[in-house]
Amino acid sequence: MRIGHLGDTLVALPAFWALRKRFPEARLTLLSNFDKKNPHYLAPKAVLPPAGLFDRFIDYPTNVSASENLFGVLQLCRKIRSSNFDAVFYLMPRARAAKQIARDRTFFRMCGCRTVFGLDFTAKNSLAGPIPAPTPEITSESSHLLALLNEAGIEADPDDLSTELLLSEAEEKSASDFLSAITLNNGAPLVGIAPGSKWPSKVWFEERYAEVVARLIDAHDVLPIVLGGPEDRESGDRLIDTWGRGLNGAGKLQVRESAAVLRRCSLYLGNDTGTMHLAAAVGVRCAAIFAAIDYPGRWTPFGTGHAIFRRQVECEGCHTPDCFNDNICLKMVTVNEVAEAASMILSQESSRRG
Repeated sequence: MRIGHLGDTLVALPAFWALRKRFPEARLTLLSNFDKKNPHYLAPKAVLPPAGLFDRFIDYPTNVSASENLFGVLQLCRKIRSSNFDAVFYLMPRARAAKQIARDRTFFRMCGCRTVFGLDFTAKNSLAGPIPAPTPEITSESSHLLALLNEAGIEADPDDLSTELLLSEAEEKSASDFLSAITLNNGAPLVGIAPGSKWPSKVWFEERYAEVVARLIDAHDVLPIVLGGPEDRESGDRLIDTWGRGLNGAGKLQVRESAAVLRRCSLYLGNDTGTMHLAAAVGVRCAAIFAAIDYPGRWTPFGTGHAIFRRQVECEGCHTPDCFNDNICLKMVTVNEVAEAASMILSQESSRRG
């Protein structure tokens, strides 16, 4: 069981693959949710490969009325009970409160699931409740889920962790077709850029992205590719007009097509978003700007070599979608430091790729 939006799914990939490798012959089902009232909500089955990782997806609606919820729970319980699962791995986000965990424990008992791994571990490591300030650094969500599996006896090899999305030939072709609109001269590096976020409090400033990428164009002749949802389309158009080059895929590409585009990139530059985790999943190093709204480290992208920018401020840990303090933590992240880190990553990637 794992619920959540795009980033919540992607950070769980190492744990998902660890289970698949540990139980290669098992029939694995992912239990997750979808937001009935949000057409842009990216449920796990829209992100993960349709085959090869999980054999089946079961989801249930959230953001519904009390009567719909009760009916849905009963339907879900019957479906799970009829499946005769041998075990459940409870890979829920760490914000799960004690009351929710207790309710989930009861639910799985109702479903006839006697063996549920991870309930006690999640309760012991819960991040429910107010975030303290100053805010301590914690392990990433990916590391937390791997630790949960380790306690359950599933020891993942640190050198054999996978975030493979098993992109299809059709998805790779869509990426190639999209990129064919620009001329890739002399192997000019592509930079994937995500200037938006569902939470305004996470959004670094458009004019700063414009300046950073302008410097990267001068120094590395990069071709910028803007990615994101439909809500990022207008910002992407403005940025492309400013740079005089690049493509805007925001709201145009499906999420797995975006992954195929990102895999061709030398760098991800953007906010703390699902797109950042998508880049990390396909092995792209990130220069990512984080608002100080959450625990430092919690949403660090999987992998190594990333440049993370987060400032400690008095109001950190607010965990609010709308900033009440004039985006002070984001204002403290400068164009110079981001441009320098991004340039260094591009230089290193150029040397590595030869």
